[in-house]
Amino acid sequence: MSHDLYHSSDIAGSGDPQRLIVLLYHRIHQDDGTKDTVGIRIFDITFRKQMEMLDRWGYVTVTFDDYRLFLEGKINLPKRSVIITFDDAYEDLYTYAFPILKDLGMKAVVFVVGDPTINTNIWDEEYGDNFKLLSVQQILELHMAGFEIGSHTLTHPNLTSMPKEKAWEEIVRSRMQLEILLNSPVKSFSYPYGIVDEAIKLMTAKAGYTIGCAAYSGPPLFGMDHLEIRRIKVLNTTNRLLFRMQLHPIYSFYRWIVWVIKKTLRKPKINQLNDAASSISRKISDGH
Repeated sequence: MSHDLYHSSDIAGSGDPQRLIVLLYHRIHQDDGTKDTVGIRIFDITFRKQMEMLDRWGYVTVTFDDYRLFLEGKINLPKRSVIITFDDAYEDLYTYAFPILKDLGMKAVVFVVGDPTINTNIWDEEYGDNFKLLSVQQILELHMAGFEIGSHTLTHPNLTSMPKEKAWEEIVRSRMQLEILLNSPVKSFSYPYGIVDEAIKLMTAKAGYTIGCAAYSGPPLFGMDHLEIRRIKVLNTTNRLLFRMQLHPIYSFYRWIVWVIKKTLRKPKINQLNDAASSISRKISDGH
């Protein structure tokens, strides 16, 4: 089931959106000797090298707002376009990534939690992580510099595992809070943990978003489902060769095939568990 708000007939600008690459980053920081338990912290030196490679290879950074303008026929997409996204909006982004991107004339999309009282990554407490998030002033400065600010819910929950009423509140209120802060429309959304299902996609569309970013799920090419955009996750283990490969559409197809296979293999196990649960329930009902 698709809840796509765009259609191919809408595309009026020149360029090939299906060749658009979307990269996913989290923290950009200096080496402080702390252990990275989930592999999402990139040293600022490494990040600069990656951005310089993008520049040297002829890539131009765009945002989802630019893509909307492309659909309206107001701008053309560069031949090699890339969207750099940051989830969670750590303060390190402002301290280290922002200056690097400014130096190279680049911009990015930053997904922010909408609750202004949350100023650290409380969702990672189980890992012992406690890092500051962007302040209101820093978010506004990024916005004024041409960075797109998107929503990452109010409090960063797994939307698929909570009551639908609560999920709806997380999706809608975060957009309201950010639009009041920015005095600008917020139409891009990132699902926490990259987890999404059809019900959440429908809510996202109903809430007024036209872009929904996942992580490992979604079609292989950009634009095939605007509410489940597959992103390429850049880890601290990503070397130069892998980074180069990740920019090619073939890599996206490869990751998509891996995802489809894993998804298919999980289904029999889930069905077996459901059958076992049903069998136990029947035995209990029969008094055995």
